[in-house]
Amino acid sequence: MNYLFLQRNWRKPVIIGLLIVLSAFLLWATVIRTPAYAVYVDSEKKFIVKSQDQAEKILADIKNEQQQKCQQKLELTNKVDYKRVFAQRQDLVAETKLKAELTKALNFKTMAAAIVVNSKTVACVNTSTEAKKLLTKLKKDFGQVEEGEKLLSVAFDEKVSIKEQKVNANKVSPVDDAYQKIITGTDNPQKYIVKEGDSLWLIARRHDMYVDDIVRANNLKSENLSLDQELILVTSKPYITVVAQVEGERVETIPYETKVIVDKNSPTTVRVKEAGSNGEKKVVYIATKCNGVVEKKDIKQETIIKEAVARVMVKGTKVANVASRSGGSGSLDWPCYGPITNYYRSGHTGVDIAPRSGTPIRVADAGYVTFTGYQGGYGKFIIVDHGNGLVTRYAHCSSINVSQGQTVSAGTVIGAVGSTGRSTGPHLHFEVLSGGSFVNPLSYLR
Repeated sequence: MNYLFLQRNWRKPVIIGLLIVLSAFLLWATVIRTPAYAVYVDSEKKFIVKSQDQAEKILADIKNEQQQKCQQKLELTNKVDYKRVFAQRQDLVAETKLKAELTKALNFKTMAAAIVVNSKTVACVNTSTEAKKLLTKLKKDFGQVEEGEKLLSVAFDEKVSIKEQKVNANKVSPVDDAYQKIITGTDNPQKYIVKEGDSLWLIARRHDMYVDDIVRANNLKSENLSLDQELILVTSKPYITVVAQVEGERVETIPYETKVIVDKNSPTTVRVKEAGSNGEKKVVYIATKCNGVVEKKDIKQETIIKEAVARVMVKGTKVANVASRSGGSGSLDWPCYGPITNYYRSGHTGVDIAPRSGTPIRVADAGYVTFTGYQGGYGKFIIVDHGNGLVTRYAHCSSINVSQGQTVSAGTVIGAVGSTGRSTGPHLHFEVLSGGSFVNPLSYLR
């Protein structure tokens, strides 16, 4: 009796102890820690998920989405492994975040058409057909001719080829994005949405750019903007340079000169004896354009259509000869001060200086005013003859303070900065002619 009683008393506490241990284990396994799967990408532990099936389903969804985007079959280049573990619940990646985490961790490759410039891949598109169309569009867009011109040839300055190869799927771009990358030199350009009252000049000023840079980056054909139009704001450094050679024929103006005759019988007067008139000439030229901008222009033939008629002025012996250059220094004072928004180059016959609207314009040197008035794209326009074949011209004025036939000394206020004529904002378009030909004003300004 005593033996059986002791035996029963010994079993009872053992069973209770086992139940306690089992309860503790179950509490640890189900409440404190839980069965899960560690996901390894290329042998590196990335995150922990509740279910391997869940992770594999999301991986398949990501691959399908990427394939639809690329329209190509994809190859997963990573090795993905799963290891069963017990994990704390707070360490599990929520299903809503799992897709984003997997997308960042995985890398897919696909066959694509790489556009190679001088042995460097600059853009990738889905197919060779798309790549060929893109390159054809580049030649078409930058091979356009102006009125009176015909296209002689168009080619790329660089060695450009198309190569089919496996690339990372995230390197494949839609054709439009690849085109913008090639012509701007970046795949992450700053963008701007045109608002009411915007102009190219204002947008360029706000972003410390030149109007020409915006025109080139967006391949604009005119300076007219539309509300909500998207513009790319980069200093364009294209990966591909389209070189177009054109032959052109156009009629150009021959500026008239001013001649001064001294009248001994009229010591203090100045009068116009004969009004001058511009001549015209037909010019045949061969021009080389790089991405739409004239880099070189060779004149092949000039034919005078109408000779320029000199303006003849008669002045008295006591009238100061303000039309001659003092000291013959060949230099000019700045007509106003402000940032230069456009420089002298082929196709742009002066410099654009952009102070505030209404800023006084001062004549660059002593001279004789040969023209004041409105002249087409120049707007309100002033021409001053300084003698010795040197002429300065002031365009887009908001107002004019002098009159034709007036003599002016250096520094005289002749007008105010404005935006009349063909202008995208307030600025002074300042030109210098020497011997009837346009020259770079920066070579004369002191």
